[in-house]
Amino acid sequence: MENQKSNRAKREPLHIKSVIEGLMQKYSNKKGADLFQISEIWESVVGKTIANDARPWRIKGKELEIHVSSSVWLHQLNYMKADMIKKLNAHLGDSTIERIRLKIGNINY
Repeated sequence: MENQKSNRAKREPLHIKSVIEGLMQKYSNKKGADLFQISEIWESVVGKTIANDARPWRIKGKELEIHVSSSVWLHQLNYMKADMIKKLNAHLGDSTIERIRLKIGNINY
């Protein structure tokens, strides 16, 4: 037990950047973009109006889940899925996103 305490005391503190980078690698989409990358380009891809009421929420494989603020936005963006996929992949490269799932949910993060 005492040996374990002495090992902890000898460790150097980690910079927060390395901790965040480690978490990003652990939870990113291994085949392409991660949610952070998509969030960074989101407004430039969809425009300010849509970005105010729709946010990328999670990636599972090649499916991007987007939370929208209301059923009106869910209905409208349903017609725009193919265009959003095309624009996202143009920014991210390759066919990183193949499907979009829309869901009414929390858009604040």
